[in-house]
Order: sequence, then C-alpha cells, then structure tokens
Amino acid sequence: MPIAAQLKPAPYTPQGLAGSWLVDPQASHARFLASTLAGLVGTRGRFRSLSGDLVVDEARTVGTLVIDSSSVDTGNRIRDRHLRSRDFFDAKRHPQLRYEARSISGHEPDSARIEGELIVAGMRTRLPLDVAINAVADGVIEIACDTKVDRVALGLRGARGMVPRSVGLEIAITLRRASA
Repeated sequence: MPIAAQLKPAPYTPQGLAGSWLVDPQASHARFLASTLAGLVGTRGRFRSLSGDLVVDEARTVGTLVIDSSSVDTGNRIRDRHLRSRDFFDAKRHPQLRYEARSISGHEPDSARIEGELIVAGMRTRLPLDVAINAVADGVIEIACDTKVDRVALGLRGARGMVPRSVGLEIAITLRRASA
C-alpha cells in the first residue's frame, strides 16, 4: 500500500464554528422516541425548555446544552409525571439534563463529530454525536443529529418491559453568535 494511502487528514475544527455562541431556545428542540409494548407503539416526546452555549477556538471546545428535566412533554400528564419521578429523571433532585461538549472535529464543512458526555439524574455517560452543520445566515448556525441513548447505562430503570433500553433522540440546535 502506498504511504499516501495510509495517511489520513487530521481532523480540524469546522471554520464556521469558531467563536462564542448561544443556543436560541425558541428555534431549537430536543425530542425523543421510545418504542413501547414490544415495539408496537412509539411514544414521542419533547423537552419544552432548553438553553446552552458553545465556545470554539484553536485551543479548546467547551459547550453545554441544558435541558429542564421537568419540561418533558409526551402529551400525557400521568406519563410525564412518571418520567419526572425517581424512576427516570428525578427532576426534584436533578432539575437539569446536560450535554457537555469537550471537542469538535470534522473533515467536511457541513458535518462534524462532537465528543462529550450526557448527564441525566446525576449519571454520566460518554455520548459522541455525529452532527450536520448548516450555516443559515451570518452569525446563525444550525447543528442537528439523531442518536440513541442507553437509558439503563444512565441508571434510568423504571418501567422495565414497557420502555426499551435504547431511546432515540433528535436534537436540532440553532446557535447565534454571542455579542462581544
């Protein structure tokens, strides 16, 4: 094999992301889908309240997506109350779900990989995200991804047999450049 074929380009920070950014909560969403009853029924839900920030420069990437755990909404008050309970999000003791970004890299201008951790009810799990990046306008960028989360690894053990181990997440975040 030629030496050139063995070399891989080094990841770079996508140029459009350099700087300080704030999450636009009105233009962003975090949704989930959990198949229930042996996969026959899908339960969709969303979180109504989120915020966050992202700082990307040559030396570091630091970002946080903060979701109000009590803002879970599946359209069913009884189910939502159960999701806020100690069986799931334990919203009284842990009012926030958090994603903490540690690095971002990519080879294409419209995609990247974010390395970070998801924190739910005090439990942390590594969760890399392969994201699509869309520069909407000057100073406005959208980052979107679909991923799966192992709820048991996060200590969310309620409703065994009803809620699957793997829950799908759809996240679309609109970032606005922070004022200097």
